[in-house]
Amino acid sequence: MPSILYAAAALALLTLFIYFLLTVLGVIANARGELSKDYSLTKTGTPPPAYIGNAGRNLVNLLELPVLFYALVAFHLAGQLDVSGLQLTLAWVFVGLRFLHTLIHITINTLGLRFLVHRISAIVLAVMWVNFLLSL
Repeated sequence: MPSILYAAAALALLTLFIYFLLTVLGVIANARGELSKDYSLTKTGTPPPAYIGNAGRNLVNLLELPVLFYALVAFHLAGQLDVSGLQLTLAWVFVGLRFLHTLIHITINTLGLRFLVHRISAIVLAVMWVNFLLSL
């Protein structure tokens, strides 16, 4: 298996972990009476607790920017292109930053720090795309 697939698999597993964590948090919040049925159905009424909102927004983040990462990995594989050491390093840096972003988002949720890590990961991904295009 090409080594860049390990980075993609790690990110996919993080996304699945947050998805299932969100499910567990929802069950817990529901058992505590912290979830409004109206909010769940129509987004009116009392919003869910912050810990659910943060995990939910993080899941959305994991389904946005990483799509471009997965596409890049797929292009590498479909074209049977060699993944340079630089590209592989950048892939793992991107994945590591997404893990860090998730950790910040679902724990301390410091906006400035979260924003910084998110933007650095976007820059790393942009460099990966430029590196890919220059290697064609």
